[in-house]
Amino acid sequence: MERGRKVRLLYGFCSFFLLVLGLIGLVLPLVPSSPFLIPALLCLHRAFPRATRKLLSFKPVRRLIPRKLLDRLN
Repeated sequence: MERGRKVRLLYGFCSFFLLVLGLIGLVLPLVPSSPFLIPALLCLHRAFPRATRKLLSFKPVRRLIPRKLLDRLN
């Protein structure tokens, strides 16, 4: 397996792990969700840019993401 593919898989795994922690933070009041969801989005963008563009095309999702981060991802 080449190095680029391994890095993409690592970013994909990290984004999934951080997304799960962020979703737990949405349910449990003691665990914050934003510090996990924003890095999850960045890792997802590094691993699968097309998936990130598709995710950001939904207005409800765009409202939750800070403007500076949206500018960086576009």
